[in-house]
Parts: sequence; C-alpha cells; structure tokens
Amino acid sequence: MTLFVLWNNERFFLNPQAPEWPHYMPIRWHLIPHGIGGALALVLGASQFSTRLRQRHVRVHRLMGKLYVAGTFIAAPVAIWMAFINSPWFLVPFTIVQAGTWMLFTGIAYICVRRRDIISHRQWMVRSYGIVLIFLEGRVLMAIPALAAKGMDAIVLVNWGCLAVTLVATECYLQWPARRESRSAWPKAAVTN
Repeated sequence: MTLFVLWNNERFFLNPQAPEWPHYMPIRWHLIPHGIGGALALVLGASQFSTRLRQRHVRVHRLMGKLYVAGTFIAAPVAIWMAFINSPWFLVPFTIVQAGTWMLFTGIAYICVRRRDIISHRQWMVRSYGIVLIFLEGRVLMAIPALAAKGMDAIVLVNWGCLAVTLVATECYLQWPARRESRSAWPKAAVTN
C-alpha cells in the first residue's frame, strides 16, 4: 500500500509544476515535519512487530519505539494544524479525531511499557499502528474511480469508514485469541443418556 500511495498520491512532490501544488502551498512547510514524523511512524511501527527484533535486539527495539512515539507526537499535531489551515471545515473533525486517537493510543502504549505491562503495551501499539494505516487505506480506496468521481463526499465517507473499520477490526484481532482460550477452558458438557 505504501508504494502505491507514494506513486499514486505523493509523486507530485517531485514535480514543482504539478497541478496539486497550489492547494498545498499554504502548508508546504508543515508538510516536512508531518511527512517525516508520519514516515517514521509508518516504517518503524511495522518493524516493531518483529518478534526476532524484540528478542535479539532489545536496545534497537526500544530506540525504534521511542522514534515511533516521537514521530506520532510530531505528525499528529501538525496534521491538525494543517487541517485548520487548508482543509474544508468538514474534514477538520475527522483529522482531530484520527490524530487525537493516534496520540492517545500511542501515549497509553508508552505508559504501559514504562510500567512494564508488556501485554497491554503490545495491544495498544497494535491499536496505534492501525490508526497510522488509515493514512494509506483512505488513499488506496480513493484511487478507485467510482469513489474518486464522488469527490469530497467520498473522501469524508471513506475516511470515517476507514476509522470505524480499523477500530473494529483491531479489537476483533486483539480479542480473538482470548475468546478462543476462554471457550477451551470451559469443561465439556456431560452427555447423559
């Protein structure tokens, strides 16, 4: 998804004559910290789920985790700031909710790891990274011609839909093993004749 989004949505950054630039000119300098922070979170977040990295290179895992947190707390507030400057009013609430949720989940994950609650830390990091992926999901879906033809209405619907589906899917993913284990812990019902 990342490569598709870079090619389909972001390659205009390499062309100063691209027709997208007039829209982005008011926030062009905000895009730098937002892009760097978001890229850090997107790339480093994925690597944090590597069991091999966590077990064999604990210091690297911790450093990358701290960079993920830093990327989150740079990219998310800058996204809100940019939304107020350059987005239509109806996209501002979504940006606030997505960025706020991302920072909240990341902050809780950080608090959990500081308290040595590793299981909760992992769960909150899964939730946090799910929010990061909305950036890609929405852009991939908006590349579908039928959705793209609907313009801003589709963007709003796709963004809120991605947030809702991500939150539900993440919880299902996190709760599924617990449900399976709790079902197997029940004693088998005695069969009476």
